[in-house]
Amino acid sequence: MKPYAAARALALTLVAIVGCDCDDDPGDECVSTTECPLDQVCVDGTCQRPIDGGPGVDGGGGEDDAGTTDGGPIPTDMGSDLGGCVSVECRATEDCFDGLDNDCDDTIDEGCSCLPGSTSRCLPPGTTPSSSLCAWGEMACVGAAEFGEWDECTGAGMGMGDELYGCRRIGIMGAPGALASSNFQAWLETQGAIATRFHQTSDAAELQRAELETFDLVVVDWLQRLYTEAEAETLAQWVNDGGGLMVMTGHDSGATADRHVSLLTALGPTYDLPAGPLNGPAVLVSHPTTMNMDGTDVLPPITFNGGLRTVVPDELSATIVPMAMIGDQVVGVAGPLGDGQVLLFGDEWIEFDSEWSTMPAIPQFWLNVVTWLAPDTTLDFCE
Repeated sequence: MKPYAAARALALTLVAIVGCDCDDDPGDECVSTTECPLDQVCVDGTCQRPIDGGPGVDGGGGEDDAGTTDGGPIPTDMGSDLGGCVSVECRATEDCFDGLDNDCDDTIDEGCSCLPGSTSRCLPPGTTPSSSLCAWGEMACVGAAEFGEWDECTGAGMGMGDELYGCRRIGIMGAPGALASSNFQAWLETQGAIATRFHQTSDAAELQRAELETFDLVVVDWLQRLYTEAEAETLAQWVNDGGGLMVMTGHDSGATADRHVSLLTALGPTYDLPAGPLNGPAVLVSHPTTMNMDGTDVLPPITFNGGLRTVVPDELSATIVPMAMIGDQVVGVAGPLGDGQVLLFGDEWIEFDSEWSTMPAIPQFWLNVVTWLAPDTTLDFCE
């Protein structure tokens, strides 16, 4: 795993790792560990270097009057994957952005500012962290001002991670399409995902890195407005720092796909608007997202009606490769981008229940896409 991808994987489950070398000058401001140098982590909005050893490691830290220790989540091994054994014990102060009750006062991330409307993973006070995504719950940032505060943690302990989608958090960006396409979000949830729609209206606020950080992967659906260069750069940077992105278009045969193109200007791969729409089906090309369940063969063709061709800049053509074709026309591409993964598909019919409920290839394709864009992450926790 690449270092920054590993850092983001750790951050998804346990973002703020306590401890810093307080003799150093204050580090750069940050939202997540992915924005920090390789040897630092994001703590309370600042890039800091973890202590080697210290309270919370191997039983370190003294007991307070309540009989708990003043240590916190500190990795005992800062190897290339930033993994190791993570010990979670009561400490004197609360850490922001990790979804844990660090100071054992039955409140999570109190005093930590957040973006109203965003969500974060959390564990209810008194519970033990688990490497299973399904053990984590969700809390919402509430408030009417520019910054809000975290509400109660709900939905934790849903399972042991054996759900099909492993409780991955999927952000669906844009509005649902007509009729049965609206069932797409509910269908993802029945597969074990935690699916949340955002940017569903034409007056959606500026796209923020903070809201992207609340998802394991983002699926771009029917966008409702054009996006600025700054927003496109925000999305591209999130992907390059380890995010997983799938983009679809085609709801209106490309009539509003200029919105998608505006969002992708800083990413690289995009859609060929001048060429206009075309019909399939789309023949899949060998790729991790297109293989059958046992990985021995490519899935049969999938639905494609009134969608668009995809294009990739020459400098990315060696790594972002075709995964779906109609004749000699490329209608789907996928590959790594920085430390993240990206997949562009030129149509949206695959999200309609008329397709995924009747064509076994489409549910398998979606499962492949989700698990490829957001690979499983395993963390060891101390006894």
